[in-house]
Amino acid sequence: MANRPIYAGSYQNHRRSRVKVIFIIIVLVHVFAVGAYMLFRPDKPEAHADGETPAPESLAPAPAAVETVPPAIATTASLPETRAMVADARSAIEAGQLADAQAILAKSTAGQPDPEAIKLLGEVNMKLLKSPLMMQDKEYYVIQSGDYLQKIAKKYNTTVALLKTMNGLESDTIRLGDRLLVFNGNFSILVSKSRNELDLMHGGTLFKRYRVGTGKFGKTPAVEFTLVDKIVEPPWTRPTDNRQIEYGDPENVLGSRWMAIKSIDHPELTGFGIHGTWERDSIGKQSSAGCIRMLNEDVEELFDLVPRKTSVTISE
Repeated sequence: MANRPIYAGSYQNHRRSRVKVIFIIIVLVHVFAVGAYMLFRPDKPEAHADGETPAPESLAPAPAAVETVPPAIATTASLPETRAMVADARSAIEAGQLADAQAILAKSTAGQPDPEAIKLLGEVNMKLLKSPLMMQDKEYYVIQSGDYLQKIAKKYNTTVALLKTMNGLESDTIRLGDRLLVFNGNFSILVSKSRNELDLMHGGTLFKRYRVGTGKFGKTPAVEFTLVDKIVEPPWTRPTDNRQIEYGDPENVLGSRWMAIKSIDHPELTGFGIHGTWERDSIGKQSSAGCIRMLNEDVEELFDLVPRKTSVTISE
């Protein structure tokens, strides 16, 4: 018998072994190819910073569920209503019904204040206050023997300027037995440093809002003050050399009016006040050395409305 080749098994078994090896190699190649594709494919989902992977799009919420989420700006839905109320107020003003316009605007500014409504409310309130028409806290006073305007203003905690405006007086002369319109209300002032706004309040409700300038770098103290002095066409003492700069000098930064304020709780805070300015671009910004600055026409109007001892609260 011829000698057999030196290998294990027959040729047929060897052939079957080669087929198995080739099959295994093909399978491994496919496995590696699929793994490489999954690892390096460009559209694979990216992991979040916290390590979690976003869910596939097929698992995203249905559009109907997204629509049930409330809007981010809650006041958007009320804007058309506010615009309608402002339109109604303008119609009332054109018809000469200022009291009706005031009631509409007061309601529209009680919730989410609208800038247009606030501006219009201030205009209506000023017209009502300065006119012969009656409004809250306006009443008649019969002039008694020994009366004069300063005495009556002190009695009602108001100003001579407002008494004269309300009654159309050209001078301080008044006659015994005549009736005067007087304002028996209570004004207070709120200043917001962050918004650079001054709110004139009447009995706890907004009467008129003014844009103002406040102290650079937050220098205006956020405390309660009291209005202690009022000066028309004030001089200004320059702090660098204590030189007095008269009103009308271009270097005088106080504008046409000055209202000094002091804090009972913080007597160390001195030199602060509310004043006018010719620098119109400084309004609405942190622009002063610490005082509240207003446009000259605005500070003149406020000056005639608020008496000494008016509360001035400044907040951040």
